[in-house]
Amino acid sequence: MKKMYIVMLISIIGITGLFTFTPSASAASGCSDISTGSEFQRTFKVCGKDSGSDVVGTITLSGYQSISKTYWKMDLQRSVNGSYTTIGTRTGYIDFGSPSSRTFTGVAEKNAKNRIKVTFYTSSSYSTVSGTVYSGYWYR
Repeated sequence: MKKMYIVMLISIIGITGLFTFTPSASAASGCSDISTGSEFQRTFKVCGKDSGSDVVGTITLSGYQSISKTYWKMDLQRSVNGSYTTIGTRTGYIDFGSPSSRTFTGVAEKNAKNRIKVTFYTSSSYSTVSGTVYSGYWYR
């Protein structure tokens, strides 16, 4: 009887292990709220998320209201051997109350950490960096 109980317990544990679920890759995302610096008195929220075979990066702005545009460069990065490598780049600008988003198309799934890195610039010449914000990471 004791042996039969042990066999049944092991069987139940084994079957239960077959039915564990992991989140879908299409629902994966990473976000972060980080200030770019006291000179702007603004907070930028940077997010990255999977959308089918694409990745969408978004930037939203809160804090100090300004009439000027904030220019940015968005890098989609993947962790390779422990360090992040840029696999795609987009540029643009953001105004208060008007979020920015860009799509990286046909991004391969490698089951590796991914993140969005946004570098902010003082002008459209993209020559003087004013800050950098990273999204959280997610696996794709």
